[in-house]
Amino acid sequence: MNKPLLLLALTIFFTSFTQARTWVNTKGQKIEADYISATSTHVTFKLKGKSISYPLDKLSEEDRQWVKARIESDKTKTAEKLKDLLGFRKDVPITGKLFPKDTDYFKETTRKSCARAYEAGAYSNKGKLKDWIKRNPGNDRCIIYCPPSYDGTQAYGLYLHINHSEKGHLRKEWFPLFDRLKLIAVSANDVGNYETGKLKQVINPHLHRVFYSMNALATVREQYKIDPERCIVGGTSGGGHMAFLTAALFPEFFKGALSSAAQSYMPDHFPGLAIKDFKRKNRKKLKWVVISGNKDKNYSAILETSKVWEKNRLNYRFIDIPGMGHQDYAPAPFEEALKWIGIVAPDA
Repeated sequence: MNKPLLLLALTIFFTSFTQARTWVNTKGQKIEADYISATSTHVTFKLKGKSISYPLDKLSEEDRQWVKARIESDKTKTAEKLKDLLGFRKDVPITGKLFPKDTDYFKETTRKSCARAYEAGAYSNKGKLKDWIKRNPGNDRCIIYCPPSYDGTQAYGLYLHINHSEKGHLRKEWFPLFDRLKLIAVSANDVGNYETGKLKQVINPHLHRVFYSMNALATVREQYKIDPERCIVGGTSGGGHMAFLTAALFPEFFKGALSSAAQSYMPDHFPGLAIKDFKRKNRKKLKWVVISGNKDKNYSAILETSKVWEKNRLNYRFIDIPGMGHQDYAPAPFEEALKWIGIVAPDA
């Protein structure tokens, strides 16, 4: 096969580190090209600035053995890099950003409306958005759980948990569920209810909690391969309220939101938001779930507000667990909620 025909038979596969090499095909013809990557059937070269693909079975035996060894070497290097990203990780620095500038987080029309309502004094707030979303790189931390099956080749889903107390929170009882559904979970520190921790000093706890939680989400997206169609946000008590607010403000990032043991406030409960905003575009597709039971202090309020959700014909469901109190969701109703939202194992 001559060079013109060789160059015609190409598609791009994986990207890796290049390595210059002289390649020989089964007819003894040679070509100088950089190695990029390989699959079980093809090798990808870089030739004259272009990425091209060539069938492995048309290369010499020596080249095929070289590629096989390189694939195994790359797998070993990848495994070493992944080793520190698997399992439960504490005190992970929040380094991610969804937008170039922090103020870009609230440029979208509905998000801007919400921020302006807070700046105008909603919930007795005073100040400006820029002051409420200041970063503290030295202290910003989150906790992350990644199933041990993650190897970087398949995109996993993402569960963002917003806690009601000072520290990030992921129950160990949830880990087997995350393993089965191939979900990576993250929860930011210092985004609890304003009565606790550092939020005592935050003028606007709501937007602070949303902002830092979304930064934790961005951090996971930087470190792992994430399926954007399998992302949800949840929380307990006040964290559940913030999960609903987070999904309401950033619907393009989530399939739905979960709230445990919290009054099922309608979206227009939050400043600057209106029911009409949730009947169009991305917000119309969101699914909302509240999980609680008759031992919860908010049970009666949940029953009443659930009727309002249904009256407005939004994608809402209340999972009523007999005997459940003011607490996190147990694994079984958690899984039921996720499946109703549409979060199932990718290979199911």
